Amino acid sequence: MSKQTRRAFLMASAAAASVVGLRPAVGLTPTRRMDELINEDATGLAIRLRAREFTQSELVETIIRRIEVMNPALNFMTNSAFDRARAKADTIPLDAPFAGVPILMKDMIDIGGMPRTDGSRLMLNNVPERSVEYVEAVERAGLNILGQTNVPEMASFVITNNEVFGATRNPWNPDYSVFSSSGGSAVAVAAGVVPMAHGTDGAGSNRLPPSATGIFGMKPSRRRMLSGEAGGGHDVAKTNQMLSRTVRDSALAFSLTETQAGDPFAPVGFVEGASTRRLKIGLVVDDGKLISTNPEVSDAQRKAALLLGSLGHEVEETAWPVDADAMADAYVKFFAGKVGPLKQAVEAASGKPLMEAGLLTPLLASNIEASAAYSSEDIAAGREFLDNLVPLFDGVFQRYDVLLAPVAPVVAPPLYEHTPDELWTDELAQYAAARLKFTSPINFAGCPAMSVPLFWSASLGLPIGSHFIAAEGHDRLLYELAYELEDARPWKNIWAPFSLKYVPV
Repeated sequence: MSKQTRRAFLMASAAAASVVGLRPAVGLTPTRRMDELINEDATGLAIRLRAREFTQSELVETIIRRIEVMNPALNFMTNSAFDRARAKADTIPLDAPFAGVPILMKDMIDIGGMPRTDGSRLMLNNVPERSVEYVEAVERAGLNILGQTNVPEMASFVITNNEVFGATRNPWNPDYSVFSSSGGSAVAVAAGVVPMAHGTDGAGSNRLPPSATGIFGMKPSRRRMLSGEAGGGHDVAKTNQMLSRTVRDSALAFSLTETQAGDPFAPVGFVEGASTRRLKIGLVVDDGKLISTNPEVSDAQRKAALLLGSLGHEVEETAWPVDADAMADAYVKFFAGKVGPLKQAVEAASGKPLMEAGLLTPLLASNIEASAAYSSEDIAAGREFLDNLVPLFDGVFQRYDVLLAPVAPVVAPPLYEHTPDELWTDELAQYAAARLKFTSPINFAGCPAMSVPLFWSASLGLPIGSHFIAAEGHDRLLYELAYELEDARPWKNIWAPFSLKYVPV
């Protein structure tokens, strides 16, 4: 598909649509036309809804049509909730911040009455009874949920692919993946299907896919957002936030879904623009441990540093503070400490050993089996290393306001570089850890971080995000910097070749 024209892409989309029984309107007919709303972000659509230029129902039908055209070719969806969204349309108050704008949610969060599969055969019949706090806040904000987006099984690998729904393709080059695990959401935004989609970030998932798709992705500070967990608590590493084309959409969604409790941080509120404050920024120079950073990725960060310098910020080189080899070892042990109950649940449900149950992919099942080799002492040692990342990064931010690093040491993985039918090996563990080298430590340190689309790969034509990291609780600082970068080097109107900017609906 790497050499296919947009016309060929459109034909493939229409052919796939006919196979899955979509409406005749999505075929190659003379009625297809360019989408006049494609350049609007969620904030812009809300303004136009309030002005009654179109109704919420009309906008829902527009987004459904976009999904029907693009999903057969890019495969970013798992479940649709079209009837649910139609029922809610024209009932959402226009004075709600987003006024009824449709969005997609990642298929890894509880939405009352909607399936939650986590991309796994094990969970195909899982339908939560009620929504978690974060989802309730999303809907209070006036966002209308149209469906859920694709993930690797239980977010267990760095490529968005699973046995149930298949692989998600990159709209910049469909022969490539977009990393994981918020891959389906990132593709939906990058392809112009929705202006904003939900993601979760437990090791880099709101930064890696945005880096590979040329959109904006924010990982908030730990415990900053309302709970996305069924029990109302907070995962040690995972947090929720929207992926978007514009900073203002992300900042507004952030303000409407952050906790107001003041614990552990006072609410940020809506950050409206850049600050005049000049920052001291550490440009990370890779040490080559675990994996050497691709030269194009390194070059993109050097260009970002030059841009920051031209804006008056002070930039100096610094070492990556985390021992990547030790981090990889600790992360594997951390994972081992979490999967024991999953193995027990699978074997109880199937009455068979894990590898024979057929409820998990060979990749995840064999990974869980390999994890059994770690003792409780091993797991405790891994957790101790991860806990010590908090004071480590506290020390870094005594010297710098922000770190600038790669999001990933590679541009993006080929679509089928590894697949869910493989068996887990030490080599695969190293492969995954290498691609999380710059992102996963930040989750355990609790820091906010963002992927900002500033530069592109000359050889592959794919975006390369720049990774900005701040001290825990300093989410506002990152948003202010993001607005400044967006003004200095706008990306909103740089569209993927296989997006609705060029594909009529």
